[in-house]
Amino acid sequence: MQMIDAQTRPARYGRAPIPGVWKGPLMSRILISFVTLSLLAACSAPLTVNQAPVPYTATKPLYENGTSSFTVRVLNGSGRIAREMSGIPCTFQGDGFQSSFVAPAVVVSPNLGPRTPVASVTCSFEGNSQTRPLQPINKTLQQISGSVSTGSTVGAVGAVAGAAVAAVQSVTRKEDNDVFGYPDVEIVFQ
Repeated sequence: MQMIDAQTRPARYGRAPIPGVWKGPLMSRILISFVTLSLLAACSAPLTVNQAPVPYTATKPLYENGTSSFTVRVLNGSGRIAREMSGIPCTFQGDGFQSSFVAPAVVVSPNLGPRTPVASVTCSFEGNSQTRPLQPINKTLQQISGSVSTGSTVGAVGAVAGAAVAAVQSVTRKEDNDVFGYPDVEIVFQ
């Protein structure tokens, strides 16, 4: 019986002379991919919104319960990597309200409770315009369910405890106080 040790292993199998260390073309590709993705992630950080939140104008009586807000960002996806743009004119409108702003922006929307209508954001860039419909969401329930995912990072016991707390919060809350609004929006121009 022939004895094979770390020094006699064939290189064609991707084994290094040191046991437990893998060298070869696959490992190099993984390392290069990781470094490239890390650099790309660092380059594509979102732009800072450096304007005050944009208020809406009511075009009819709304009888709102308050306000909510969401962020609008516009990306140029014509290259290999989508890049965020600034200074893009946009409008936000729904039944009974509207606003005009320059993206990126934090847009204030009316909280009409369960009566919050479907709205839309339209942005224009180089003669093209894109409209994104916005379905209203219950931000209170979204925040409660977000606490469950935070609890799940501490293990199974944390997930169960987080789910129990979220269930109690969602059942015992006063639904009249729920905040309704719209999700954040990203519009990509090709």
